[in-house]
Amino acid sequence: MVSFVDQKELQNDKDLLSAHAQWEVDYWHQHASRVESNNRADLIGTRKDVKVTEIRVYDNKGAQMSSYLIGLAEKDGIFVLSVSPAKKDIDPLVKELVSSFKLVPRKLDAEETKRLSSEAKEQR
Repeated sequence: MVSFVDQKELQNDKDLLSAHAQWEVDYWHQHASRVESNNRADLIGTRKDVKVTEIRVYDNKGAQMSSYLIGLAEKDGIFVLSVSPAKKDIDPLVKELVSSFKLVPRKLDAEETKRLSSEAKEQR
């Protein structure tokens, strides 16, 4: 799932990435028996515009759902990608995904999109 959270929805907090991650954790505390979260700085490399938070949600029977929230800061808010792994070892995929993010502050035509995609693949 991908969404965009406007900075106004986070009460203009200066640290939008942390504010959004906390909002998600608070939401799940209202809807689950137990919630655990972990900042996954090990998956973002040297980037300062990205935050990865691993969230584990449990129901009253002990069943667990895990997801990785990947927040990408932008001047007006945050793009958020939520990944719920079917397998346990998803860290390499999340790390690769995070390293491939590139915000482009303009509309792209099909040719430029294709070119940027090719360049990103060559850099890996």
